Amino acid sequence: MSNNDRLNLVADEHEIDQVLSAWAFARDCGDWDILSNCFQPDAEINISWFSGPASEFIERSKGMLADFKPGEHGKHIIGRARINVAGNRATSECHAELLRRVVGDPFDFDAITWGRFFDLFEKREDGVWRIFRRTMVYEKDRMDPVNPADVPAGYFEAMDLSQYPPACQILCFRLSLIGRAPMDNIIQAGSDAEAQLKKDAKSWLMGSDIT
Repeated sequence: MSNNDRLNLVADEHEIDQVLSAWAFARDCGDWDILSNCFQPDAEINISWFSGPASEFIERSKGMLADFKPGEHGKHIIGRARINVAGNRATSECHAELLRRVVGDPFDFDAITWGRFFDLFEKREDGVWRIFRRTMVYEKDRMDPVNPADVPAGYFEAMDLSQYPPACQILCFRLSLIGRAPMDNIIQAGSDAEAQLKKDAKSWLMGSDIT
């Protein structure tokens, strides 16, 4: 690889990494124009509570932030990414932590979800890298009461999490509190679905159409 090729690769990886950071800040702060610019016009996103066009995800995210109770907040913490660039296509995989404060259901608690964002990036006619498809791979999650003394007796023993995927059962439970059903295509770490996701991404990176 020539020095010029190495410089171009570093520039591409840096721009992709900047998009990952911009996505998290924009989603959490409600900077919707910036969030929209992170995606290609025909982009899709597949996460626990939504699977479909990124444009619709943004509109529904607006509603979620607007429905936050006083004292509630959410944050996405994004780790360093593993990026593979091939021409005008790239794949990115980064660690992600989803932090959420939930107020009064029936007590305040903090929830955290660990996983990885697995992204397909494209650089199109305008020469800008944007997300073409984003999929969350879920690893584990938990919840902790802000004040354990507020937890009603027997609350945790009565929780039925068996209907939810083990890798994100607390997240799905939390979504149920606001009337949101989890998607049926949630991908868990170490699953056959994750292996297929990576296999399809490798083929796409080499020029195949996405399935």
